[in-house]
Amino acid sequence: MTSTPSRNDWIWLLLSLVAAVSMSFYVLQIWSAGQPEHFSDLYARWWGAHELFLHGRDPYSPAVSHEIQTVIYGSASKPSPDDPDGIGGGFAYPLYTSFLLWPTIHLSFPTAEKIFLALSIAITVLSVVLWMRSVEIRPTPVRWIALLLLVFGSFPTLQGLKLVNLSLLAAGLIAVGISLVRSQRLIAAGIVLASATFKPQFVIVIVPILFLWIWGNWTRRRSLAWSFFATLLLLFGSSEFLLPGWIHSFLGVARAYQHYTFGHSLLDLWFTPAFGPVAAAVLILAVFALCWRWRSQEADSPQFLVGISLALAATVVVIPTLAPHAQLLLLPGVLYLWKNWKDFRKLPRIARLLSIATAALLAWPWLGAFGLMSLAAVGYPTGRLLRYWEVPLATSPVLPLAMLLCLGATVGPLLRPTERVIPGRNQAEAPT
Repeated sequence: MTSTPSRNDWIWLLLSLVAAVSMSFYVLQIWSAGQPEHFSDLYARWWGAHELFLHGRDPYSPAVSHEIQTVIYGSASKPSPDDPDGIGGGFAYPLYTSFLLWPTIHLSFPTAEKIFLALSIAITVLSVVLWMRSVEIRPTPVRWIALLLLVFGSFPTLQGLKLVNLSLLAAGLIAVGISLVRSQRLIAAGIVLASATFKPQFVIVIVPILFLWIWGNWTRRRSLAWSFFATLLLLFGSSEFLLPGWIHSFLGVARAYQHYTFGHSLLDLWFTPAFGPVAAAVLILAVFALCWRWRSQEADSPQFLVGISLALAATVVVIPTLAPHAQLLLLPGVLYLWKNWKDFRKLPRIARLLSIATAALLAWPWLGAFGLMSLAAVGYPTGRLLRYWEVPLATSPVLPLAMLLCLGATVGPLLRPTERVIPGRNQAEAPT
């Protein structure tokens, strides 16, 4: 890209500004209308860490869970057949998540919330910079601003910021970890990626894919595996020291939380809960089959980045959540498709159709939010707009699967290695 802003750059900036303002209006005035005053995803994590470190209490216990529910919702949850102890909505994270909250336990929650909000913003900006560098996009300053407005003006980011959800921090750590892998800082990458497991569903696909890549050249890449396992052992060991048997308690709360939040994957939604896991297994095997072909490629190769983008897109499709803030993991795939849009006409017809459909699905939330904001601007009562709150989110259950299919259809040629790297050697030979 050129260094001088063009007319298209200014058009992008204007569109991104309108999109960000429209989505901000939607999130603040419509989507979050009627939420409890103290509604925050951070509170359960913060209070669990507060009680663990200051009073030695089990953050997974029904008592602590009920205290969390009372502050957020005004009363404790009632027991149900799926949650006999009423612990849904409690501390549903691995115990070592409390290490992230430890520096704030002596502060008031509003102060801790502001700190994590600032941290979430900072690491999201960093993740955009790192993914842009990985994709090798070098925009003009004007287009940089436009891109940041689109990212921060998207519903997944705004939802994560409004709720102060730790998804933004986990997605940012994954971006940092992959950037470190691509720059051959494998020990540091292992530490960062192991730290990202505090959100285990976010790494459920990408970690096996990375170990497939490590296996492609074990001698040169094994430090990534050792640092990852060593960090994970330290996290689990220190957690066990603080609270013996925490894993069993965590799994119990996680099961209750799944019922509490309608914990089903997008595939469960499309293929029913009976066949969703089967579809997920088939999809993951397909991603592994594609990535198997680039396992010997270097981390700075296009094949590696494509495989990572596929793995993250597959993650959003198969994990048991419909929360849009998980779609932050689609960012590298979106950037990759954006960079290669100039080659649109060279794609097969099915890939072109999928690209157009994916672009439309990406744009719809902003169009829906702009429509609602326009109605409010001409005097349509905001209270009556609440009945249309689902309109901007109509494409959310479709977008991750469309993105995955689009990536698979458009980057197929890049998954054919251009050279074969022999493990243990530094030389390559041309393919036959």
